[in-house]
Amino acid sequence: MPTESVQSAVQAIQGWLDDPPGEAVVRQCIVLRLLLAAGFDIWNPDEVHPEETNVTGSRADFLVRRGAGVFALELKGMGATLQARDYQQALNYAVSVGTRWAIVTNGRVWVVLDERRGGDWEARVALKTEMGQEGHTFGEDLATLLDPQIWEKDRFEAALKTVAQRQERRRDEERIRREKRPLVEAEQARYKHKISFEEAADIASRVGLITEAERDVLLAPTESLPVPRADSDEIVFYFNSGPAQATATYHRITGLWILKAGSTARREIAPYAKATAKRREQYLLDGTLKDDGTILTFEKDVSHKAPSSAASDISGGSEPGWDVWKDAQGRSAQFYRPPRETSAE
Repeated sequence: MPTESVQSAVQAIQGWLDDPPGEAVVRQCIVLRLLLAAGFDIWNPDEVHPEETNVTGSRADFLVRRGAGVFALELKGMGATLQARDYQQALNYAVSVGTRWAIVTNGRVWVVLDERRGGDWEARVALKTEMGQEGHTFGEDLATLLDPQIWEKDRFEAALKTVAQRQERRRDEERIRREKRPLVEAEQARYKHKISFEEAADIASRVGLITEAERDVLLAPTESLPVPRADSDEIVFYFNSGPAQATATYHRITGLWILKAGSTARREIAPYAKATAKRREQYLLDGTLKDDGTILTFEKDVSHKAPSSAASDISGGSEPGWDVWKDAQGRSAQFYRPPRETSAE
């Protein structure tokens, strides 16, 4: 499996990826580079055919063939938000050439579509993976999805399940770090004679505060975790408030916090949180928020100028944003806070 070459290509791409590039740059400098790194012969039109038009007049940016495997590949500029119409266009073409698989990407987000899934076009999204969101793991996942040997042997469905299981495991481990690390730190603080985090984790597992499996996740070497580069502009953070769970990206250069679609929020709003209530009313009106009667779900990304307002959108109250948002290692956003922002809310 060409994991190392794909990861190397991803690292090189991230080295120059500052402003979101347009579709032409995504095509030449990201997609074709990654297909080549994965092991596809991008110079052979029988294997990677650009802008092939089918008998109905539909066209895909690329039709990729290897052995028994075929998938349509649809491209957008990185500034574009992938939408249902993009999925529909890719799937229509895939079906017309006799394959169930299509991939839609803007270079950063890669979406795998399965025509055999029921429901509307968006329901046919089988998997998403994102450059930057998953750190070094993105290259590993993409190498699996684009492995020519898997396509040649028509084993993509099994590969897709493998990547989905990896993603689920990572989410479980991240949840454990967010939810259980504070319990261990509280146990550590109880002792007058300072004990290590490892010792506190052992104690916490023995008294039933955490399970042994959760202890093992918390004590896993930090080298195995996705750690943002020192010069990384985009950092992923997490915040839980009761049943609500949220993800946000902090962009160091612009100072913006992007509350990600899929995050959930509590329905209750504190009486004093008038600004939050006003925003929420607008979110519900314009479809940004969906209310299922139990919890609120963000259907779109939302931009904030400060972490406190992003967190307040989730809890419905007032939150010290730099303290409550945590990275995958359990560190608060204060760890990344620029000196110029020390007086900001």
